[in-house]
Amino acid sequence: MRSFLPLIRSEWRLLLFGFVMTFGSSLGQTYFIGLFGGAIREDLALTHSDFGGLYSAATLVSALLLLWTGSLIDRVELRRYAYAVSIGLALACMLMAASTTALMLFCALLALRHLGQGLMSLAATTTLVRYLDHHKGKANALGGMGYSVSEAVLPTLVIVLLGLLGWRLSWLVWGALLLVMVPLLTAWLLGDHDRRHRDYLIDLEAGPAESSGAQRRHWTRAEVVRDLNFYLFLPALLAQPLLFTGFMFHQVQLVTEKDWHLAAWGGLYLFYAAINTLCKLLAGLMVDNYSAIRLVPLVSLPLGAGLLILSGGHAFVVAVLFMGLMAVSVGFYSTLSSPFFSEMYGTLHLGSIKSLTTAAMVLATAVTPVAMGWLIDKGVSLNVMAQAGACYTVLASALALLASYRRRSAADKRRQ
Repeated sequence: MRSFLPLIRSEWRLLLFGFVMTFGSSLGQTYFIGLFGGAIREDLALTHSDFGGLYSAATLVSALLLLWTGSLIDRVELRRYAYAVSIGLALACMLMAASTTALMLFCALLALRHLGQGLMSLAATTTLVRYLDHHKGKANALGGMGYSVSEAVLPTLVIVLLGLLGWRLSWLVWGALLLVMVPLLTAWLLGDHDRRHRDYLIDLEAGPAESSGAQRRHWTRAEVVRDLNFYLFLPALLAQPLLFTGFMFHQVQLVTEKDWHLAAWGGLYLFYAAINTLCKLLAGLMVDNYSAIRLVPLVSLPLGAGLLILSGGHAFVVAVLFMGLMAVSVGFYSTLSSPFFSEMYGTLHLGSIKSLTTAAMVLATAVTPVAMGWLIDKGVSLNVMAQAGACYTVLASALALLASYRRRSAADKRRQ
């Protein structure tokens, strides 16, 4: 932890901005929305596949929109970008509270997913990796603490507010808090951002002798989509959002199938967040010391092991092991994903490239809720789906290992 202290002392404002963005993005994350799933389905008379279909359709549209809106962070001043996203997300919470039809629910889910999971997360990771490039692993780990803290605190608060206020008033409370807090914190934390951005542009233009950032190639998005390694690495990078989203969206069904208590399951989020936090910090150190590219083939394997354990029993210790192993993969993934693209493709067009990869991630999260909801309605157990997910993680890791080998071979040839 001592190695993090110089970075915290010198860049605490930017790190805290990243924390605020990742924490606030939780209102559009699957685990948060999934906790309301039972109440929403009951109130609007929706089946598992109905709700999953609406959720997946909204997420799919969000993924397509991200190809345009995500790249705006490369061109729009960061404070204005953050104001627009946070205010929009607060309004999306209020629309969710007012939803009485499937169409209104779809629009609310689209706004929550696009502004929360998509743009607010993108603002955090792109900002930290772009402006703190020499410490990108540690910076992304510290900013990503917002995810961990929210996952530790919010599930219990959601369950309590659901019992006290119901799901509609609960969404109003979350929207009001977001509307007040995030713009004020953004104004305070980014007060000196103009200077930082000027320094970043000067550093890029300085030349190889003065700027390590200028020494490496800065790919455009069009060049990335023609790179075969991109597609070989992608399944491993998508494993965590694909599988985490599916099982967290249907977590109420999982708890029912396993005959666990929902309150006990909600209490596991604190354990999950503690493991997740430790793994984020460890991943930050490993990224800066060994590179994110080397870690990608390993990142989904703990999740695969957790899914195998989940499929094998009903004792509550299975839930503990599953949440712990999932926390390892999620912690490493959330820290190394943005530094990975920075190492592979540079920082100048990082927002545009991340919008492409975030769109792919969001697209993956669009598939699993509706597919798993349809399978649940057809009588397929979550144990079977967990086994299939474990097989996916092994295949994805093998493809990433192949991509890593191809990249090293190409680098060796260039040096010869």
